[in-house]
Amino acid sequence: MIYLKNVDYTYPNGVKALKGVDLKIEENTFIGGLTGSGKSTLLRVLNGLIPNFYDGKLDGNVEIVKKPYLVFQNADEQIIFNTVFDELAIHACQVGKDLNDVRKIAKKLKIEHILNREIHRLSDGEKKLVTIACALLSSEVIALDEPFANLHPIIAKEILKLILKNAELTIISEHRLEFRNGFEFVWLEDGRVSSFNWQELTVNFSNRSGDTVLKVEDLQFGYDKPLLKDVTFEINKGEICAIVGRNGCGKTTLLKLIAGILKPWNGKIEIRGRIGLCLSTPNYHLFADSVAEEIGIDIVKLFSLERFANRHPHSLSFGQAKRVAIAKAFKGDVVLLDEPTAGQDYLFKLRLIEVAKKLGKTLIIATHDYELLEWCDVVVEL
Repeated sequence: MIYLKNVDYTYPNGVKALKGVDLKIEENTFIGGLTGSGKSTLLRVLNGLIPNFYDGKLDGNVEIVKKPYLVFQNADEQIIFNTVFDELAIHACQVGKDLNDVRKIAKKLKIEHILNREIHRLSDGEKKLVTIACALLSSEVIALDEPFANLHPIIAKEILKLILKNAELTIISEHRLEFRNGFEFVWLEDGRVSSFNWQELTVNFSNRSGDTVLKVEDLQFGYDKPLLKDVTFEINKGEICAIVGRNGCGKTTLLKLIAGILKPWNGKIEIRGRIGLCLSTPNYHLFADSVAEEIGIDIVKLFSLERFANRHPHSLSFGQAKRVAIAKAFKGDVVLLDEPTAGQDYLFKLRLIEVAKKLGKTLIIATHDYELLEWCDVVVEL
């Protein structure tokens, strides 16, 4: 259905993202690769956004028999309307479907309960489900960029089964390699199709102390109705804490409460030290004209970001910008990270833990990546 022959693509800023790519996609395909290897760029070529929307130079031959509907990595870049129902309804109407089809797909994805909710009230995972619903309503050929990054593993498995059952052809770009079984597997490295070579990393640093830096006691909070009830836990200096739970359970909200962005209804939060925060959308945190100016040269080196040091943060890929935003949060003593492994390869997420332990940072992570729990000292399940 999709054929690429010797395809090169260079962005307007001169970054060459694809180099001599030969690819034939006729079956369900899983595209893996380290962060910045060209996966998102490749999906844009398969979808036709490159060269029809993005500037830059595309060389080689691209034949698309049936153009896939692309689910973006960042749902906020794709959602237009104010409510979930309106967003799904317009997609249904555009392809000749009706409101019964909207309700059917909402039932399949188990999002009937949020149909009348405003989009800005949803969690990142719930937004992702909305964009997947739009894709299933719109096309039988679907490409998805990091579809499972913000989803609980159980939900992700259910959604994958549903997509494969309902789509004629599925193309997935994803760092969670455990979902690649049953797919044709393509590995990108520095913009080229390459062979997959797994590398192992170990974590050997530990700088914990007995000093309590965060105490949450009988915490209660909600929006239109209660969300967090009687949440209580403690974290000591240098510990790594994972906050886990199903989509919409309040993980991001808890981080915002700890950071002081939101005020609890009841209960108390006691924190010692300066807070560093990185929410799931990195560009919320990036304001300088270069990566080096944004985070400082010492942190650039610490996170191996030298090749991006002179780049504007907003010229980076989502995954690269996420690394910069995470690195910036490490200026704090207590580092709060929302889905830090979204858009990140397995090498970086292990290095993230290694750096935190080496520096003795107190790290609090809201995550669906249960592989991280192996290196966590405290797990809070909501």
